Amino acid sequence: MKNSNSLMKPGTARHALASACSARSSLSSRTSRKTIPAALAAIVAATLAGPTVAIAQESTFALEEVLVTATRRTESIQDVPVSVTSLTTELQEASLRRLDDIQSFTPNVYLRKHSSAPGGLSIAIRGVSSSEYDKSFDPSIGVIMDGLVLGTASGSMMQNFDTKQIEVLRGPQGTLFGKNTTGGVVNIIRGDITMEWGVDASLALGTDGREEVKAVVNVPLIDDTLGMKVMVSSVQSDGYFENVTLDKDVGGDDMQTYGAALLWRPTEDFDLKFHYEVFEDDSDVLTAANGNTPGAFACDLEGVLWPVGCASTDTASDKDNVTGGRESYAEAETEMAILTANWDLDKFLLTSITAYQDKDEQYLNNFDPSPADFLYLNYFNEWEQFSQELRITSQFSDTIQFVGGLYYWDVAYEQYWDVGKLHYNLDRVGAITGVPGGAGFTENTLSTNGQEQETTSIAAFFSGDWNLNDQWTLTAGARYTQEEKDFSGGNGGQFYEDGSPRPDVSAVYQDFDETWSEVTPKVGFSYRPNDDMMVFGSYTEGFKSGGYFGRQSNFVDVDAKYEPEYVNTFELGLKSEWLGGRMIVNPTIFLNSYEDKQESVLIPISLTNVSTVVRNAGELDIFGAELEVLFQVTEAWNLRANYGYLDAEYDSFDADLNGDTVVTDNSGLTPRNTPENSFGITSTYVMQLGNGELSLMGSYRWRDEVYTLAGNEPESLLDSIQNLDATISYSFGENGRYRVSAFGRNITDEREANFAEIGGLTGWYAWNRPASYGMEFAISM
Repeated sequence: MKNSNSLMKPGTARHALASACSARSSLSSRTSRKTIPAALAAIVAATLAGPTVAIAQESTFALEEVLVTATRRTESIQDVPVSVTSLTTELQEASLRRLDDIQSFTPNVYLRKHSSAPGGLSIAIRGVSSSEYDKSFDPSIGVIMDGLVLGTASGSMMQNFDTKQIEVLRGPQGTLFGKNTTGGVVNIIRGDITMEWGVDASLALGTDGREEVKAVVNVPLIDDTLGMKVMVSSVQSDGYFENVTLDKDVGGDDMQTYGAALLWRPTEDFDLKFHYEVFEDDSDVLTAANGNTPGAFACDLEGVLWPVGCASTDTASDKDNVTGGRESYAEAETEMAILTANWDLDKFLLTSITAYQDKDEQYLNNFDPSPADFLYLNYFNEWEQFSQELRITSQFSDTIQFVGGLYYWDVAYEQYWDVGKLHYNLDRVGAITGVPGGAGFTENTLSTNGQEQETTSIAAFFSGDWNLNDQWTLTAGARYTQEEKDFSGGNGGQFYEDGSPRPDVSAVYQDFDETWSEVTPKVGFSYRPNDDMMVFGSYTEGFKSGGYFGRQSNFVDVDAKYEPEYVNTFELGLKSEWLGGRMIVNPTIFLNSYEDKQESVLIPISLTNVSTVVRNAGELDIFGAELEVLFQVTEAWNLRANYGYLDAEYDSFDADLNGDTVVTDNSGLTPRNTPENSFGITSTYVMQLGNGELSLMGSYRWRDEVYTLAGNEPESLLDSIQNLDATISYSFGENGRYRVSAFGRNITDEREANFAEIGGLTGWYAWNRPASYGMEFAISM
């Protein structure tokens, strides 16, 4: 099935390239807050100055037009007054295997695998991070698939399968999307139901025993009226770590996806699509190297309870080898159903999206990375989510256009977890009763606890555009959100022996509930000085409700509640085309001003109780700049580049970050996962070779240093890093229906380790994947 994007209509060049190149040069190195706006201002000023370079003749080729749905209408990306990046043809490259591979293509976006949860995704956009996988904490960034919001971090690391388009919207999204977000949206659009016979299938083989089989089959059931799509995929790998203690490869993938979709179009004015999908993930979860240092229980008792516990003596544990005495694993199943209806009433378009998601997860994390087998947690989660969106889009006027809607969201989950080996080991040294063995715990003693919550949210949203003339457009919108959370959590674990019935911990639950509501407006403008340029600006308010953080076992002494966070965002940008449609230059500057920013921190209460809590930081300002450039250098050669800059620092952050009950001034800290500079460039060259087409693609990105923990602990500092991916493909046959590709990811083998700890107990390093290579064989017919 082929991409149906049409070619962009060539325009007239409007700019002296020297000024743009000068500005780009100033952006390429580490710069100050003043330099970045100056560079972008130079681009804007030179653009608005009008034509300064004469082009001898019009180009006979141009960039393909990119259509997006960021404003809930299908429009050219250059006509949309919001910061959005779109990927379409890039998704066909064999080196793009999963969602975190897209960060090379979009500025100020940082993604990585969250190894503590099945399919876990940690994502940051413009310094706003969603890295918490506990079900009680709402993501600040929404990952949406065909209108279904993936409401939790687990399962959000989507594979590049049956994906037509990915849109990344940066900044608060509330007046156009049903689910409210303060950081942005990653909008994933599945492939079309074509109502024609068609097959897209691929087989990929790679290092670490990787085997991937994917297939999508389109079947016409009733000509031009009813069509079906069936999809199936399997992703398997052995893992890129060797566990030298267990003598086996670990950290591997074991995922299956299968489903079907139906499209019914009885008339030209109405269509109904039903999508059903099941995702099974039995991949390994937390696989980490030893990070135990003096002060951590696992290290301090080296030579007492076990021969090796400290990272300094665990010499076999490194970036490629782990020594944990217990394997981490997962068994997770996600069921999704989406019913989408569109009814064209001529003057209005009515849209209904009904979505359902059910998750059943069980995963064991070995939190002691040494051979000691000191601590593990076994999680059991059930998650049920329902949402209903009703939307009306105007079609009666080119002067006044609007989108309005209602949104209902309900999520109920239950979670319990068993803590293994911890209390037994503490009892061995008398840390429970003061007498070694005094508690009588055995190796099979488990401490169990749980939580449950129901969240109900209702919202109304509206966004309207008033096109004053061919040059000026004013935008105004607002959102009303009301959210209620009814939470219950276990206050202290109960002990039982593995293999015996699990105690009912709900008897000791502490109950909490509260409702929050807020109105968040947006105003903006766009101005077109000519056909090739658009200046846009906006002011947007964002809101994220409060709640109760559930991953702890003491709701009496530790306050689980956190208050709502608020953000005010100012944005000014330019979208411009050059050289007869061969080049796009889109710079943007923005300021996010947060109040009561929500941050999760880990604080030790005692050896048997280390709690994660969410605290409200006082004030945080994030100033940033972005530049996106697309350039069709020749008919065969395409370049795509982006640059991001962030200046982020807490103006005030008064909180207890270490559990000693002392509130400290933490102003000056940098938000986690917020690099000051980041850069990406992708080059694609296509040539005829024999009876086929040879394509060469290389994608490079560079990211500045970042802290991964809220307290900016030195261990959490990741140095700057670069990444290089590449794909070589040869397509042949009618319309290039056969394709053979060789691909490499992280070719230069750049490694980094994300540090985490359970204070006073253990610490570990989760390493990124090393260089990997593979071959893919694909057919499209």
